[in-house]
Amino acid sequence: MKKEINFLGKKVRRIFMLLSLIFIIVGMYFFFTKGLNYSIDFQSGSVVYYKLSSSLNTSQISTLRDIARKFYDKSTIQTGSNGKEVWIRTKFLEEDELKKLTSEVERVIGKYEGREITTIEPTISKELREKAILASVLAIIVMLVYITIRFRFDFAISAIINEAFVLLATISIFAISQWEVSPSFIAAVLTLLGYAINDNIIVFDRIRENLKKYPKEDFTVLANRSINQTLARTIYTVLTTLLAITPFLFWGGAVLRPFILAIYLGIIIGAYSTVYIASAILCEWRELQK
Repeated sequence: MKKEINFLGKKVRRIFMLLSLIFIIVGMYFFFTKGLNYSIDFQSGSVVYYKLSSSLNTSQISTLRDIARKFYDKSTIQTGSNGKEVWIRTKFLEEDELKKLTSEVERVIGKYEGREITTIEPTISKELREKAILASVLAIIVMLVYITIRFRFDFAISAIINEAFVLLATISIFAISQWEVSPSFIAAVLTLLGYAINDNIIVFDRIRENLKKYPKEDFTVLANRSINQTLARTIYTVLTTLLAITPFLFWGGAVLRPFILAIYLGIIIGAYSTVYIASAILCEWRELQK
């Protein structure tokens, strides 16, 4: 018989569960102390985007930063496409303030191919945040109902704790790193919740099949065998997905980067959590019922 990797031994799984908990605690500390680096869509503010004819040099970028900070001391300058794109992010500016800002900026950058101004008012940004939270909560509730119907309640609880871990771990990484959180990040998180639950269902399906074949076998041994039996499929799925999105991570530009980062990290976290959160919690649950 092919040798199996011992993923779910009591000591091993509890070490990984503890490390996972510590990571979430650290991440939530950063979340509540530093918060997330929300894009303009989740805050009130203004963004002025320029597509340039020629690349900006370091001196020009520094001058643009000084200009923007005259209007708001926390304004940021972001460049892309080797300096041929620039985003100026500042607080919510009235029309006359925007005219002054763009006038000063255009004296520095010279000719440009295109300009786009985006303004988000406070009431809109608040509504976006609320809808993003609501979408995530509804997604988790629907998944809980679905897994309860398809499997059993203990499977459902394990899967939902796993979903919460994937969500909190992704938020933790963005809180610690202060990468920008935009609407595309929310789309990525919802995608990841679906991806993680799919991986859960594959492993749980195999556990259920093995339970029918070997009803008297120790549950931890049986769950560990099920993970080993689906391991190759998980690895191939993760690798092919990561290979497909890696080019976007490096060459997708500043707009796509938060989405790709969230997907990239979430896929890895989801594969890890299927074993050391969902399956591990299920094993702990079954041991408590003995």
